[in-house]
Amino acid sequence: CFLSLQKREISNFDYLMYLNTLAGRSYNDYMQYPVFPWVLADYHSETLNLTNPHTFRDLSKPMGAQTVERKHKFIQRFNEVEKNLSAQCHYCTHYSSAIIVASYLVRMEPFTQTFCSLQGGSFDVADRMFHSVKSTWESASRDNMSDVRELIPEFFYLPEFLTNANHFELG
Repeated sequence: CFLSLQKREISNFDYLMYLNTLAGRSYNDYMQYPVFPWVLADYHSETLNLTNPHTFRDLSKPMGAQTVERKHKFIQRFNEVEKNLSAQCHYCTHYSSAIIVASYLVRMEPFTQTFCSLQGGSFDVADRMFHSVKSTWESASRDNMSDVRELIPEFFYLPEFLTNANHFELG
């Protein structure tokens, strides 16, 4: 499959979906939903400079290491946890989960009901809900030590998930 990608016989999207399938990920399981990486890192510019490497996320590093400061904070946290605890980890959170998937897709059914169900029957506090790609990037790559989330495939083919066509009262 990688050779097909190199020969441009399949798209990057198809290659990533193939990898997700091999990893046992499926649209049918929110806990194992397909994962796609953040590609862009510039959510400030009105026009993207595609020749500038800073426009893009550094794919050689996980979300927890997108900035030097953040990487050092995670290393420090790892080193501060007592060595005998089985919970010693860098991130203590996951890059994908049912609530992440449902929060991205909350504006579309059946994800609206799934999100509310995961939140105890109602929407979350508006400030904690997904409402901005830019602020979500900043949270996952820089600001929030409990956020290392990646994206879902819909970011690359379904712009409707970003609009509230059903007019849900999201706060």
